[in-house]
Amino acid sequence: MTKEDQLQATVAFAEINKRADSQPGLIKKVNAVIVFDVTKDGKIQKSWTIDGKQGTLYEGKPKEGTTAQVTITVDDNDFVDLASGKANAPSLFAKGKLKVKGNVMLAQKLSTLFKEQSKL
Repeated sequence: MTKEDQLQATVAFAEINKRADSQPGLIKKVNAVIVFDVTKDGKIQKSWTIDGKQGTLYEGKPKEGTTAQVTITVDDNDFVDLASGKANAPSLFAKGKLKVKGNVMLAQKLSTLFKEQSKL
C-alpha cells in the first residue's frame, strides 16, 4: 500500500486510540456500538468499530455477537475534518456528506471522542 492509498482516517483513529489509552473510560462514555464506514471516491475502503460497551476501538466491523447501533458512512477527507474539529457532523449531514443508519441520537455522543482531538 502506498502513502497515497492510505486513508487519513487511519491516522485519526490511531490518535483517538492513543487518547483512549491515556484516558481509560473515554470510549465507554460513548456507551454505544458505532461503526464508521470510511469511503474514498464513493466506495467503502475501511471500517472501524467504536465499542463503547466494551471500551474498545478497532479496525473492522463489529466482532461476532456485537451489533452496531449506528453506522456512519463518511468520506475520508470529511472524516478527518470532523475528527480535527474543522467540520461538524450536523453540517456534513445536511450537505449529504455524512450518512447515518440507526440511532442518530447515539451518534451525537461521538463528540466526546472528537472534542479534545480538535486541539491537534
